[in-house]
Amino acid sequence: MKILIVKPSSFGDIVQALPCANALKQAYRGCQITWVVFDDWKLLPKICTDIDEVITWNRKENLKGFFDVLKKVRQTKYDIAIDLQGLLRSAILTKFSKSKIKIGVPGMKEFSNILIKEIYPQKSEINATLRNLETVHYLTGQSFDPKVNIKINANVDNIIKDNKILKNFIVFMPFARGKDKDWGILNYQKLSSLLKVKYPDLNIVVLGSNNDYGKIKSSNVIDLCGKTNIDELASILVKSRVAVGADTGPMHLASVLSVPSVFIFGISDINETAPHIGKFSLLINEKKSKDIKSISPDMVFDKILKWIK
Repeated sequence: MKILIVKPSSFGDIVQALPCANALKQAYRGCQITWVVFDDWKLLPKICTDIDEVITWNRKENLKGFFDVLKKVRQTKYDIAIDLQGLLRSAILTKFSKSKIKIGVPGMKEFSNILIKEIYPQKSEINATLRNLETVHYLTGQSFDPKVNIKINANVDNIIKDNKILKNFIVFMPFARGKDKDWGILNYQKLSSLLKVKYPDLNIVVLGSNNDYGKIKSSNVIDLCGKTNIDELASILVKSRVAVGADTGPMHLASVLSVPSVFIFGISDINETAPHIGKFSLLINEKKSKDIKSISPDMVFDKILKWIK
């Protein structure tokens, strides 16, 4: 059996969709799963051992990129095609794939449900991980516990050695899109000071993109922003004691890797986007979710101590 999954973006959303691959492998023994992803995130499904093939989509090429990926998709006759993105462009891609069965996740948007059958639309508001799994439940009549199988491929010994990172370290992943998700650089600086007083030998490693390098100006941290790809990011995360950050893709990756994770939530709907796999703590201002900065460094520090202990 050949199955196509269309879930091109973004980092965190892809992580929360990966359990579908594992559930399909359980339901259809020996099936082959192909995943369509934007080239920005192509390494993410590649490190998931339940995914057999990855088709990359160059969205920067606009229409040309779309027709290129459509051509690739149509080279194979699939038994099932699942649109987990639920947008018009993903629905068009799924619609014109050579698949016997074509379905879409609960919560299809941009009138994409006109093209693809939206299963269980009444479940569009549930947690994202569980919502994605509803597609497998619809196909099989079975329920599956969310699980992700990640293969740690990258050797990061040189990165750790070159940056003089000790075995005992935690990770900050502070950088999120949108000011209402941003806890603030000053808060991370204060948090790093609290940790250094309590644990002088603890290294604090900051991870992010090239554009994030140097943003957290503190002698307490080791800045690796822009120095890792997704594969290397996963390898560093599994070596860390705790991961701390906003509602971002790398934090969700840490959670499914069973790294103790402290999520600092802002405007995100915690009922929808909270992690569902792993060991994690969630911090949010329940009265005013936009007011993420009302969460104090001491509150985050207490959650970190819980995991370190």
